[in-house]
Amino acid sequence: MTTENSKDNLHIWNVVKQTPTNFLKKIEYGYLKGKSDINPQWRLMAMTQAFGPVGHGWTYRIVKLWSEPCTDGNVMAFAEVAVKTKLDGVWGEEFSGIGGSTIVDKNKNGISANDEGFKKAVTDALGVAFKAIGVAADVYLGNYDGSKYINNYDQAFDNNNPAPQQTAPVNNQAQTLSQRYNKALASIKEAKNPSTLDKAVSTFAGTQYEGGINNACRARADQMGWSNNQSSHQTQQSQSLHH
Repeated sequence: MTTENSKDNLHIWNVVKQTPTNFLKKIEYGYLKGKSDINPQWRLMAMTQAFGPVGHGWTYRIVKLWSEPCTDGNVMAFAEVAVKTKLDGVWGEEFSGIGGSTIVDKNKNGISANDEGFKKAVTDALGVAFKAIGVAADVYLGNYDGSKYINNYDQAFDNNNPAPQQTAPVNNQAQTLSQRYNKALASIKEAKNPSTLDKAVSTFAGTQYEGGINNACRARADQMGWSNNQSSHQTQQSQSLHH
């Protein structure tokens, strides 16, 4: 249902929902070809515009950093961050995001270390957290076609037309997101076709597992030679992929 101040509730969302096109880059290769890479520095600028300088109008803290080895020889770095904003002089509750990147990359060319892995994981986690208040929302909602925004949505649904009820597929109701994530990682590890990676990325877009899925897919794509030997460049871009 909607309330009389539903548009007021979306004030911040509508301020930060559209990323200027000069801060979006179309990915031209790999299993994420055609998707949009969002400049992470723009996200920080959007938060500053909406709330004020970091440390005054909004702030964040790193809750946890950890690494996990993969069975294929890669090592993943993960970060959890907590973000807090101030509205009308009052600090709100924290909201969190989890992101990931690789710190050890293994592909057909050998093994390489990534000394910016944890930094990229934190950047990814911040991008995930910022989604909760609408930063770059139109890109994640599929309202950007690669050259322009298709519509200007200022509400989730019309006041006179409540959002339709959505029923989850029966085979997913008994599974937690964590269980589905673990199954997806197993499928990615054995993927024989890039379409398997595309499906995993789209399924977990916008969830806390998005970063882990993106990095697992990138590692498999590198292993199978689906990245056109440009894995290092793809790693730099994928820290802020929207799906």
